[in-house]
Amino acid sequence: MKKILIFTLTLFILGCKKKPPEPTELYSKYRNSVALIQNSYYFKTSLDNGFEFFYTIENNKPIFFDEEQEAIENAGISYGTGFFISKKGELATNRHVVYPNKENELVGEEINDYLNDLQYKIKKAINEKQTEKSKLVDLWNEYYDYLEYDEKTEIKDNYSTNENDVLELEQLLEKLDFNPKNTITELKRVYLGIAFDDTHVTSINDFKECVAIKKASEDEIDLAIIQLKNKTTPSNIKSTFTLNNQSNLKTSKLNDKVYMIGFNHGISLANTGNGIKSQFTQGTITQDPDKKRVLYSIPTLPGSSGSPIIDKWGDLVAVNFAKTGDFQGFSFGIPSTLLTALYNDSPSNLVTKNPDLELANSKQEKNKIKPVKTDSYYKGQIRNLLKAEDERDFTSAIKYYDLKNISRYWDYSNPSYDDISKAYYKSWKTTSKSSNSINSINTEWERIYDVNLDFKFYHNKKKEWKTINSTVRFVFGQNEKLIEVYGIK
Repeated sequence: MKKILIFTLTLFILGCKKKPPEPTELYSKYRNSVALIQNSYYFKTSLDNGFEFFYTIENNKPIFFDEEQEAIENAGISYGTGFFISKKGELATNRHVVYPNKENELVGEEINDYLNDLQYKIKKAINEKQTEKSKLVDLWNEYYDYLEYDEKTEIKDNYSTNENDVLELEQLLEKLDFNPKNTITELKRVYLGIAFDDTHVTSINDFKECVAIKKASEDEIDLAIIQLKNKTTPSNIKSTFTLNNQSNLKTSKLNDKVYMIGFNHGISLANTGNGIKSQFTQGTITQDPDKKRVLYSIPTLPGSSGSPIIDKWGDLVAVNFAKTGDFQGFSFGIPSTLLTALYNDSPSNLVTKNPDLELANSKQEKNKIKPVKTDSYYKGQIRNLLKAEDERDFTSAIKYYDLKNISRYWDYSNPSYDDISKAYYKSWKTTSKSSNSINSINTEWERIYDVNLDFKFYHNKKKEWKTINSTVRFVFGQNEKLIEVYGIK
């Protein structure tokens, strides 16, 4: 009788063991706690010379606008997912959803190329104006006695116009100088808002405006917290993702089931005839989690960034933040314990408070805009080119030319690789033991150099040594390679 009682009690205890809810129950419980985030923004880069650049990033390339208002009207838009973590209108998401990558190096190179090209064009224009002035002086001196009054007046007016143009261009050139260390790039937010699951979204007015209140400062911890402007979670949202039980949360293990609620591909996939709908996907943990990431077999698309990852009981396990590159069907999440640390401001070095008040990249951040190359660099390039010519090494010599943009090589206009090759080999065929001896290298304008040299060679046909003195102009383009080479004396 005692054995029967124990067996019956065991069956009773096993029969009363709590079972996890069905996945559909979890989705029904939490789906209205997950929201679609829309973030519209642009970037502003300011140089210490007064120049300002306004742009967005599209397909990993900066798109520049002439005016700030134009940047506002064409602001970039990104989507992500967020989920409510309190009754105070606070939502967790990824940092990159709220603070899109600035692509600093890419933008810096674009701005640097733009300024280099502008400097080159201005200096080329100055050179042309100076040349025109010289021609007018020569015309005046040579034909003064034969010129009519009106012709003299026209020459003087033209000279004065060119002189004023040169002055204006030189003043503009001075304004282009800047110190890259003083460059500041700001994220300019146009609008940050959320739309709720199972609601119709037809315009920006259907999003509820939010502000960013916290973000993780460590690069590896892709987390941020935003908040509705009214600081109140809607009354119809009953089940927020509480962070209070994180200390008692059972550690996730390999092969544990997990679920994600999110907006894969943003509004384009979420939009249905009955309003926007989140997606509910499932998988398993496929790698032993570490302290900063969890790997699971859930395929994701852009827009699912910031989605909650929950276990079979509905407890928050992680915040989805990235898919695994070329490997389809696997994604990474930030452990929920780090979200709790961010929310509770612990540890202190994890959190950046009031992030909307900060610059998207501060002055302390390493700036990616490179300074213009110095005179010594370009003069060194000329010496190296002439050395390659002395060694009759065409493979090395051709590397100093910008074959895509070269406009002049001696008598050739817009020469090709073959044109330059023919010119070199023709010269080397008629001479031997040639050498270039540099007498001086004078900087005419930035990236424009006049080189006086003695070219000594043995003439194969005449069987004699010769030395020719000449001045050759070398003009470098924005790619720091030669775009013009020709004799001026």
